Amino acid sequence: MNDYIELEGADGVPLRFRLNSDPADLPAMAGNFVCVRRKDGALDVICAGAAGSLQSAAKAWKAAKDKGAEAMYVRLNVAGATRTQELESLVERYRPPQVISEGPSA
Repeated sequence: MNDYIELEGADGVPLRFRLNSDPADLPAMAGNFVCVRRKDGALDVICAGAAGSLQSAAKAWKAAKDKGAEAMYVRLNVAGATRTQELESLVERYRPPQVISEGPSA
């Protein structure tokens, strides 16, 4: 998997995510995350989420990995409203089977 990926939300805005190789190294900062796998040469989003602390995404990673996810990518984003907007756009575009959200105030 690449160190960075860019996913375009339903609103057409590209969002850049950084690979997180180890769930123990997830940052305590707020942000969005996606768990993905390669399928037919493209990225398949298994899980998308927003968290007040990306460390809480470790549980989502375990569940997504059980569903075939190969990598987790994170995007630091302190503003709760922006995290929520980005998550909604990703969910609308990719329709992942797993969505995690701590809400806009997280």
